[in-house]
Amino acid sequence: MLRVLQSPYIRALKFIHKIPIVNNMKGRVTLIALLAALTTAVSASAASGAVRLSAHSYCGSRCGQLAAIHGAGTLQQWGTGVTYGTVGQGTIAIRDRSNNGHRDFSVGGWERRWTKNGFTYYSGKGMSYQASTTWTVKITASWGASTTTTALGRGYIQGATKNNAWLDTHWTLGSGLSPSQWPHWPTAGKSFAIGH
Repeated sequence: MLRVLQSPYIRALKFIHKIPIVNNMKGRVTLIALLAALTTAVSASAASGAVRLSAHSYCGSRCGQLAAIHGAGTLQQWGTGVTYGTVGQGTIAIRDRSNNGHRDFSVGGWERRWTKNGFTYYSGKGMSYQASTTWTVKITASWGASTTTTALGRGYIQGATKNNAWLDTHWTLGSGLSPSQWPHWPTAGKSFAIGH
């Protein structure tokens, strides 16, 4: 009797596993488990990177913030802290001023590199950069310069004299406003302090 009852039950189970939605769900559960594991690993890695690049470990409570987006023109910064960003097209010049025995900056996506007067220059399209400890960063961009900086230092920003209508360039010093409310890159140029 037991064998007679088991047979339809086993056939029913075999049928359920052949239904596409059940097979799909097995794959989704596996995918979700894999994504959860990867997210945990990435979060741990990001937290570790954030600790290494924590600007406040360089400039403490004196840190200030600078943000600039979609810029065309010149942006120069020198300070102690962390800065990173992108350049759509142009040149990035970086000088590590930390004197700690290793290079505390990196640039990716460059097409040409050279050194001059203690600076390493990178030119190209679609570049990204980051610098930590004590540095000087000079960016000259025909378009697409964006930066985020948390540091104690100084800087200079000057927008292109002729801004294309499609360039919506903005910048701010630690403002809580949304980027669309930030002022445009000044065509006359402006010096500024980061932090206090």
